[in-house]
Amino acid sequence: MFPVVVVVSLLFSGVDRKLHARMQQRVGPPLIQPFYDMVKLIHKERIVPLTSSPSIFVSATVMAAAMALLGASIALTNVFTGTSFMGDIILILYLLVITSILMMIGGSSSGNPFAAVGFSRKMTLLIGYEVPLLISVILVSAKTGFSLSYHAIISQQAQMGALLAASSPSMAISALVFMLCIPASVGVVPFDLSEAKTEIAHGSFIEYGGLYLALLKLAKDITGFTMSFLGLTLFFYLPAVIQKHVALNPWSTIGVCIAGSMIVAFLTITLPRTVSARAKLGHALKFYMAIWALSLVAVALTLVGL
Repeated sequence: MFPVVVVVSLLFSGVDRKLHARMQQRVGPPLIQPFYDMVKLIHKERIVPLTSSPSIFVSATVMAAAMALLGASIALTNVFTGTSFMGDIILILYLLVITSILMMIGGSSSGNPFAAVGFSRKMTLLIGYEVPLLISVILVSAKTGFSLSYHAIISQQAQMGALLAASSPSMAISALVFMLCIPASVGVVPFDLSEAKTEIAHGSFIEYGGLYLALLKLAKDITGFTMSFLGLTLFFYLPAVIQKHVALNPWSTIGVCIAGSMIVAFLTITLPRTVSARAKLGHALKFYMAIWALSLVAVALTLVGL
């Protein structure tokens, strides 16, 4: 699944940029522009700042891309082959969090003060969105027999129907919480506080170039695709709806999930960054404190069986 993840993630980025431009009445770049960017960056000079810790500065980029690639591949393999193990959904979320942290650590190791500010902002924001995100996934587990197996969750939806189609208030709120956490997890406007081009000049990415920057951009694109993929399959497993009318083979199932994930990516990544301005850190934290409260409402509804 590694090549599939890379190609689809870059394609998602291209679609996002194209739709973003069209909504601003611009032509925008071609859909395959992210592929051009990767090739260009890979062939550029690789520079390690003298003020940096070279081993951390370089290895963090490789590890971030590897973690994101592994997390996405586990998710796609579950849907394609049904290969799964208990707790893999927690592992996927863990790998995505570690990806974000590694990007911040690598940047802050450069010695640049802008990168340090980006690291501080990201870690602060992480506290705001990561707990509600995890709560929403745990509530999905509670609705599917307390299973932490990703394949078991989607298999139950394939048999019983999508969770959002069951008219469950707790699942509707959990899905909303998960979707609202995606922009901060991916690091796009209005929650791109750790990069903030006009404020801290790309923050943690400021000293990166060449292959190192290509790996970080790839890790970010993969994170965006994986979060959108999880948002669809955990709450509204689209093949479960389609299979009532048309039989799907494994490749068709993956295709349907990827197509549905594009809709989720548009609603949670493209649309917010097009219509919103960057939020201040205080405002972002207040917003996610409200999301905390919303997730607790979902917990209460789950406990009473709704």
